[in-house]
Amino acid sequence: MKTIDSFGIGVVGTGAMGRGIAQLFAQSGHGVRLFDAAPGAAQAAKAAVADALGRQVDKGKLAREHFDATMARMTPVGALGELAGCDLVIEAVVEDLAVKKRLFAELEAVAGPEAILATNTSSLSVTAIASACAAPSRVVGYHFFNPVPLMKVVEVIRGVRTAPAVADTLVALTRRTGHAPVVAQDTPGFLINHEIGRAHV
Repeated sequence: MKTIDSFGIGVVGTGAMGRGIAQLFAQSGHGVRLFDAAPGAAQAAKAAVADALGRQVDKGKLAREHFDATMARMTPVGALGELAGCDLVIEAVVEDLAVKKRLFAELEAVAGPEAILATNTSSLSVTAIASACAAPSRVVGYHFFNPVPLMKVVEVIRGVRTAPAVADTLVALTRRTGHAPVVAQDTPGFLINHEIGRAHV
């Protein structure tokens, strides 16, 4: 894999979470490819980011040059296969284990052998999702909170078979974005949601 400074990133699922993740990494200097199974959704996500950042430009909170560079780094793609060559692919689709397992099996087939495959699941077992892959060692949980650009904590969740180097890479990558990584184990609710749940017992 390349150094994290030059990571190419794919995002699958361009709803609020996927869109926010794509924005965060594009603003941090990474090329990001966006894919969504719904026709036009990836293009709409890029337009939504442009609209949000454009308002910051209008208010003088963001330089026009940074806006232009960020938008140039975001590329909607029309097929999952166009994520080939990405160093990291982050899934942000519906919270359904069967759907995620099918997706990860497909991603493993199109991503390069060294690509990290990450799930933004907030509650499902990373280990269970990884069981769909021939190489579960490269599957990891990468749980962002909404709105992604503003919520600074990011959980890096190790599945039972996640390679330590994979989790370490995401910790370093997260820090590069200015967010704060928290390493969690693959337990219900992971760390943040688990602690919130305990506080309400």
